[in-house]
Amino acid sequence: MIEKSNKENHSSNNSSDFRFFKNSSLQGLVSPKLSAKAIESLQGLDLLLQEAELEKNSRSTTAGMIELDGNKYFLKRYNNKDFKRKLKNSVRQTRPFKVLKTSQVLNALGVFTPEVYAALNYRRGLLLESSYLLSNFLDSIKTAGQVFESLSGEKNLEIFADKTCQVLVKIHDSGIIHGDVKISNIIINPDNNDSYNIGLLDLDSSRCYPEALAEKRRSRDLSRLISSYFLTCKSRSLETKNLNDLSECFAGKYCDISGIDLRGDRLTQRTEYLSTRVRKK
Repeated sequence: MIEKSNKENHSSNNSSDFRFFKNSSLQGLVSPKLSAKAIESLQGLDLLLQEAELEKNSRSTTAGMIELDGNKYFLKRYNNKDFKRKLKNSVRQTRPFKVLKTSQVLNALGVFTPEVYAALNYRRGLLLESSYLLSNFLDSIKTAGQVFESLSGEKNLEIFADKTCQVLVKIHDSGIIHGDVKISNIIINPDNNDSYNIGLLDLDSSRCYPEALAEKRRSRDLSRLISSYFLTCKSRSLETKNLNDLSECFAGKYCDISGIDLRGDRLTQRTEYLSTRVRKK
C-alpha cells in the first residue's frame, strides 16, 4: 500500500516528496521515482540480498547491488541480532531515515551523495527486526581509497585537503556531522577542468543539528579525516607528512575557509588516538 507521506513519525525527515509504504510488517518511505514494479518487489528484499553479490555481510549490516525493474540499486540491511538492540531501535529513529534526511540536506547543499529511494523498517509485533536503505548504485564513481596514489604527495595533498575541508566546512556550517569521514567514504568525482569534486558516502553515523556545529563536533570529523589519510599512506607504504604536520595542513585549510581554528590539544589527542587504536574484530 502506498499513500502520500503524512505520518507524524516521518515528518521530521522533510521528505514531502516521498510516499508512505506499508506491506504487512514492512513499512517506511519510498521515492516517487521508483516504478510500480520496483515498489512491488520491495516485499522480497531479503531474497534479493540472498541472490546479490554482497559487498558487506557482518553481524550488523548486509549490503550489495540488486536489480529492481531492470535498474541497479544498492541495498543495505541493518540487522538487529539481539533482543536488546531490537528493543532499543524500536523506540527511536532508525538509520535509514537518518540517512535519508542527511542525504537530502547534502544534495540541497550541492554535496554529492548517493540518492536514497527507500527507507524501510520491518517489525515483528512492536519489535524492530531489521531496517533497509535503498539507494542508487554508483557504477563508475571512484572513492578516494581507489585513487589514493593520485591524492598523495605534497602538491596533491594540498589540493585534496583544500577540497575536503571546503565540503566539511559547508556541511558543518549547515549543522551536519558526517561521523565517519574516512578515505573510503570520500567520493572523487572528476569535473570538466581536469580536477575533481568531493562527495560523501556512508551517512550511517551522520546527524543533523538545527544550527552550525560547535567546534568539538567539527573537530571529530576533521580528526577522522586526518587519521584516515595518515593510516592509508602508512598501509600503502607511501611517503607523507608526520601526523602533526598533516594536522597542521588540514586544520590550516579548514581555518582559512571557515575562520575557525581547530588546532590544539583536542584535535591532536583525538587524531593520535584514532591513528593508534586497535579496532575490535
